[in-house]
Amino acid sequence: MKIWMTSAAICLAMGLTLTGCETISEDACLAGSWEDIGFKDGEAGRSRSRLANITETCAEYGVVPDRRAYLQGLEMGLERYCGPTNGFNAGREGNTPNAECEAGGFDRYMSAYIDGNAVYEIERARNDLVSQWEDRQTAYLNVTARLDAEEMTAKERRRLERKAARLASEMDDLRIDIRAMERLHDLPRWIAPSS
Repeated sequence: MKIWMTSAAICLAMGLTLTGCETISEDACLAGSWEDIGFKDGEAGRSRSRLANITETCAEYGVVPDRRAYLQGLEMGLERYCGPTNGFNAGREGNTPNAECEAGGFDRYMSAYIDGNAVYEIERARNDLVSQWEDRQTAYLNVTARLDAEEMTAKERRRLERKAARLASEMDDLRIDIRAMERLHDLPRWIAPSS
């Protein structure tokens, strides 16, 4: 038995919400405002591959899209979308750059993307240090709670005291690293929770 699925059905089956998988309405197909449709898709940063999905959907209504008009509108929309603000935001959020902007030679988009991604990487590195500090703090609190609550041999107590001292030292080192990163990159100050 041969199974056939449209692009839209495949997107739904895979649970994707990619902009390339969005469908077009029957009214839009019949209206045939291809340059406007292309412009709106470009302005939203959608891929050129969306035209294949549109073509397939509109074929169900007996309509063939005007490829040239659609692509002309798409290029105009991408000119608007592929600006520095969207580039910076994509990088700042840790997303990959929009392939249409990257392939289209939109240098201001890519330059801003690189700047935004640098901010993302710096904050990610600082957050990693904070996470390491929090892990050490949790371990330190567990060790000190055991020291306060449990009866143990002198040897075990010395071992736990050395472990607590090592963890406290590691927390201090991490706090110094966090402060240095904040000063170097002018980041907001992280306030360590009290132990």
